[in-house]
Amino acid sequence: MIGLTEEIIEYSIKSNEAQPLLCWPIYDDDEAKKRLVELQGLGVTTITSYGKLRFGNKWVLGKGHTGLVVLANRGKTKVALKIRRTDANRETMEDEANMLKLANSIGVAPKLLGFSDNFLLMEWIDGPYLRDWITSLKSGDVSELRKILKSVLFQARGLDSIGLDHGELVRLRRHIILSNGHPVFIDFESASIRRRVANLTTVTQSIFLNRSVSSIIGKILPAWDEEKLLEALKMYSVDKSERSFYEILKISGLF
Repeated sequence: MIGLTEEIIEYSIKSNEAQPLLCWPIYDDDEAKKRLVELQGLGVTTITSYGKLRFGNKWVLGKGHTGLVVLANRGKTKVALKIRRTDANRETMEDEANMLKLANSIGVAPKLLGFSDNFLLMEWIDGPYLRDWITSLKSGDVSELRKILKSVLFQARGLDSIGLDHGELVRLRRHIILSNGHPVFIDFESASIRRRVANLTTVTQSIFLNRSVSSIIGKILPAWDEEKLLEALKMYSVDKSERSFYEILKISGLF
């Protein structure tokens, strides 16, 4: 496991240590009891202080507008548990669960393992964020970088093909994790099937046209023509065709 945690501690979901995490940021005893019943129904037994983000005297995997993500145990299996914030702008986790289920249908995103009104149970993905991984590369890592970036673009294209827009891929730093040599798109809380999809165009721009990332990649991969790439992205945004997609791969040096 990787992270900033110096000591990994497990807490029973019934413990006083776990309760503030299950009902945050506005704690209510009745709400906490309701959530405990939901969590037991999902088979979760413990919550683990582990992750890259400090949260009070504990560590968590992530924190966003909708909820906290913590490492938990369901039986002997470690899972990622997303806990709905008590002040979230949605009443249940059902919509996000449906978006995740749709992404899973094409082999994208952590596997959905279960959900309730206040919890989302997912496959735990452990590894560095894509951007952090890219910054660790050396000049000789050409084939590995090509493989990973090609997979990212194919997955983004897959999401486009099913009409599911992730919505946050412009923020590359926190939405793709490298796990066992495979990029995994995470955090579908802003995902939607009701707006125009822009996964491929957004992630391509984030990788090849954002200077903070492209300047690093440019030291490893052969130079690409930014004007031609922009033109190919514009064409793809209009027709979403396979031809336009492969033109993007070709110009970016991945095909």
